[in-house]
Amino acid sequence: MASNIPKIGYLLKTFPKLSETFILNEILELERQGLNLHIFSLRKPQDEKSHTALQQLKADVTYIPSLLPRSSQDILHLQAANVVLMQQNYQRYFQVLQLDHSATEIESLNIFLQAGYLAQAIRITGISHLHAHFINTPAAVAESTAQLCEIPYSITAHAKDIYLSKPEVLNRRISKAQFVVTCTEYNQKFLRSISTSDTPIHLNYHGLDLNKFYFGKKNKEKLNEIPTILSVGRFCEKKGFPYLIQACKLLKEKSYRFQCLIVGYGPLQTEIEKMISELKLEDYVILVGKMTQDELIEIYCKADIFVLPCYVTENGDRDGIPNVLLEAMAMKVPVISTNISGIAELIEHKKNGILVPPKDPHLLAIELENLLNKPKLRDTLGELGRKQVINNFSIDRNITHLKNLFTSVLMNEHLQKTTSELEVSLV
Repeated sequence: MASNIPKIGYLLKTFPKLSETFILNEILELERQGLNLHIFSLRKPQDEKSHTALQQLKADVTYIPSLLPRSSQDILHLQAANVVLMQQNYQRYFQVLQLDHSATEIESLNIFLQAGYLAQAIRITGISHLHAHFINTPAAVAESTAQLCEIPYSITAHAKDIYLSKPEVLNRRISKAQFVVTCTEYNQKFLRSISTSDTPIHLNYHGLDLNKFYFGKKNKEKLNEIPTILSVGRFCEKKGFPYLIQACKLLKEKSYRFQCLIVGYGPLQTEIEKMISELKLEDYVILVGKMTQDELIEIYCKADIFVLPCYVTENGDRDGIPNVLLEAMAMKVPVISTNISGIAELIEHKKNGILVPPKDPHLLAIELENLLNKPKLRDTLGELGRKQVINNFSIDRNITHLKNLFTSVLMNEHLQKTTSELEVSLV
C-alpha cells in the first residue's frame, strides 16, 4: 500500500500553475511509476483555468501560510509552528534564521517562517525526503527546512532561478543537497562551474507524453488555406515576442497572407497589444489568451510554423529549453527559435528546425518566408522534429531516470537511519 512506501515532499512556489505543465506532467508520471508524493506549495494558484490532467493527481496538496500577502490567519499559523520549533532547539532555530537568502528583509523572514511551518508539516505527514522545484525561493525554503528538522533534500534547477541568483548562494544550496537535477546541458555545465562540493548535478530533460501529442491529429481541422504562424509563452521579456511581431510586419510589407496566433499572458500584455496596433497588424497578429494544454493541442493541429524568438535579457534571465518547442515538434510543426542557452540541444539548424540569432526580426522574417514558400521543407522539418522528441524527450524514459535518483537516495537514507539506530542500540 502507498502508506508503506517512503513519501517524498515536492516543494513548489505555486501549484498548480498553468504555465508549468511540465511540473504537473512530471508529478503524474512519478506517481504512475510508483512514487508516493505529497505536494507543498508556497503560494495558492491564481489561474482561473487548470489542466484537465490535474484530475489524475493522487498526492495531497498542502498550502503553506505566507506573509506575502499578509493575513492574520496565516500569521497565526506561521507563528504557532515556529514557536514549537524554537522551544525544541533554541540555538539551532536562530542559527538557521541567519542564513543569507539574498532577498529583501520581508522575503527572507517569510522564507524562514514558511520553512518552520514546513518542518512541522513534514513531521506530521511522515515525509522521508524533500525535493524543491526551482533553486531560488523553493530551494531557499528547503535549505532552511532541512536544517530545522534534519531532513535531506534535493533540487531541480531550471533557468530564471539559476541565472538571477547569486553564484555563492547557489553553491551553498547545491553543497547541502543530496543531488541537483537540471533540464539542459547548458545549465548543468554552469552549475558545475560554480559548485565547490561533490554534490552530483544530473542532466534530465523534460519529457512529453507522446500519446497525447499525437502527430496524427496534425492539420485535420485546418480552418482555411491561410498559413498559421503560432507562438506560445508568458508575455515576459525573454520570450522575444516584439521581434516576432516586427517580423510579421516585414511579411505584411511583402504582401504575404498569414495569421499569427500568440497564446499566453503576462506582464507585457499591454505593451504587446500596443505594438500590434501601432504596426497596424490587428488583422495578422491575434492574441488568444490563456489556454490549457488540451486547448493548445487543438491550436497545434492548425499551425503551419511555430516560432519562439527567445533571448537573454540584460539581467541574465533566459529560457532553458522551452517546453512549447517540444510540444510543437511532437506535433510535427516545424519550429524556428534562437541559438541561445539549451535550445541548440533540441534544435539542429536546418535539420529538425531553424535557429536564428536573437533580436533579429529581419533574419527571422527571411526564415519565415522560406518556410511559407516551401511546404515540403515544412513537412521534412516537422518529421525530423518529432523524431528528435521521440528519441530524447519522451516522458516515461526521462522520468524513469528521475525516479531512479529518488529511489537511490531513499535507499541510502534508510540504510543510514538503520545503521544509526543499530549503533545506538549497541551502546
